[in-house]
Amino acid sequence: MSNQPLSNLVPYTCFGCRSTYKRPFEKGVFYRKCPTCGGAALCMDIRFRPPKKLDDKQWKKVKYLVDHGFNFQKVYHKEGPIWHRERYPQNLEQAKEFVIKFKDQAYDFNII
Repeated sequence: MSNQPLSNLVPYTCFGCRSTYKRPFEKGVFYRKCPTCGGAALCMDIRFRPPKKLDDKQWKKVKYLVDHGFNFQKVYHKEGPIWHRERYPQNLEQAKEFVIKFKDQAYDFNII
């Protein structure tokens, strides 16, 4: 990974061992083998910040969002004629509402 510009690195998250690591972006590569446990790690948006390993509530929220097509990509809502970027939810209850409200902006990671 030497000589790789930092701007080309994206986070990959493994939900099996709750590890996040950065690797060079490769178009069409959405899963990589986790270097910690060997499980599947999903490519997350560059804005993703993982919770602490022992924060079960936040990991459940993140997993719920990812399972429903949100890897912390930009999500927008419209107020009148203007589009605004939506903030990601703080807890699982809010995440359930978020998924319903923005389902049209979700990714299908199985097709990508």
